[in-house]
Formats: sequence, C-alpha cells, structure tokens
Amino acid sequence: MATFFPVRTRAGRTEIPALCTELADLLRGRAPGVVICELTGPGRPGVATVEALLRLRLLAHRYGWQLRLQNPTPELVALLGLLGLAGVLTPDES
Repeated sequence: MATFFPVRTRAGRTEIPALCTELADLLRGRAPGVVICELTGPGRPGVATVEALLRLRLLAHRYGWQLRLQNPTPELVALLGLLGLAGVLTPDES
C-alpha cells in the first residue's frame, strides 16, 4: 500500500519538525507500506530539503514503512550524489 506525502522542493529547516509530526500522524496505527514523497513547488532543492527527506525516511522506517521519492529532479539526484546519499533516498519505481 502506498501513501503519498507532499514536501516542498525548497523545504527549510524550520519546517522539518512540522513535516515529521504530520507524517507520524499519517502513519500511526496503519499497516506498513511505502510513503511516496512528492516534491512540489518551484525552486531548486537544497541541503535543508535533503535533511527533511532523510528525517522523514527515518521516521517512516520507525513505523515500518519505506520512503521513496516521486520523480526526483536532476538537481536533487545530483545533490544526493554529492552528499553520498544516492542509495539512501531512492526514486519510486512503480
């Protein structure tokens, strides 16, 4: 079962706690599946966006879920590669 979760492309560090709370509320009490993060909005992803996605991935894992990225931009893929995280945050293949 897949659950979609939107994240702004230019997410800031101050948004991370609210994103984590929102995702925890969404997953709590549900059977495990896959969270598909949809990056939305204009702009280029930055390190704060990667941090948000990593924290969301960790949170999803705590609830037994996997986290995948829906159609990551080339900029995000390149940034993940530069940070050595290309294998950690993976695109959704469905």
